Amino acid sequence: MPEVADGSADLPPHWENVKFRSSSEIRSHPSFQEAHDCLVDGLLSLYSNNRVLLRGLTEFVRAVSFMVIICLDALNEPEDPETWVTLSRLRDALRTMGITDARRISNIVNGLELDGFLTREISTVDRRTRILKPTEKMLETDRDWLAVFHAPLALLYPDEPAFKAALALDPAYQAAYRRISLSTLGLANRISQDNPIIGFFLSHNVGIRVLMALASMVRGKPDVRTLPGFYTAAAERAGVSRTHVSNLMQESANRGYVALSIPAGHYVEMLPILQDALAQWISDSLSGVDFVSSLAMPRT
Repeated sequence: MPEVADGSADLPPHWENVKFRSSSEIRSHPSFQEAHDCLVDGLLSLYSNNRVLLRGLTEFVRAVSFMVIICLDALNEPEDPETWVTLSRLRDALRTMGITDARRISNIVNGLELDGFLTREISTVDRRTRILKPTEKMLETDRDWLAVFHAPLALLYPDEPAFKAALALDPAYQAAYRRISLSTLGLANRISQDNPIIGFFLSHNVGIRVLMALASMVRGKPDVRTLPGFYTAAAERAGVSRTHVSNLMQESANRGYVALSIPAGHYVEMLPILQDALAQWISDSLSGVDFVSSLAMPRT
């Protein structure tokens, strides 16, 4: 969200006076590298003990669908049919993020129901309507996600009550944050659009997880290269095959994001363009979280 975070984009009138940290302010913080590493490690460890979550929620469309259902539910008023979380409303909301494949959305919802993340309830007002309802398992999983994205901000700004609330897995803060999140989906989409290199990894199955593994394994190395065995190690961390990781790295090399050893397999070098892109995406994302948090906190 560089334009929004730096104040050059138009905001709705009721957002104009919101105080939040810009992307450039966050990236210039003396402890930004520590916050950067905090998010990398957080995303790398998130859901690591649950392969269902790992495979299902590190892929962009599934993760966004999961989050939007929770946002819609936070705004649900049982007596107002316009706010019910139906499959139709979910599809409408996902269009904001450029997700338009109705069949895929239905399949994702079916999968979430089978995995115990949501239920379908018959409306007491209109028995033809099925209302999607997040389970406590789904809400707990979302609180874990919120904690990972608030932890770097808590590191940079330890006195902020909102960041403390997120780290404490506070349901009241979660509800307030998610009520605001739906109206900021367009800004979240802009983060992806303005960071196309990271968008490339987000668009691939567990691609962001593999990228976090790469960033973690080259940390502190002057040559920014992994040790031998990266493909195997990343595959284990991401819950995919070694071939999947190898193919992703080959495509990344073709795009100029990484350099691969010859013969292949000895190392993967994270090139400066990817290092900078990751830092920019992290600072943009943290600014976005701070923005939503600034709107949500008065409602907690």
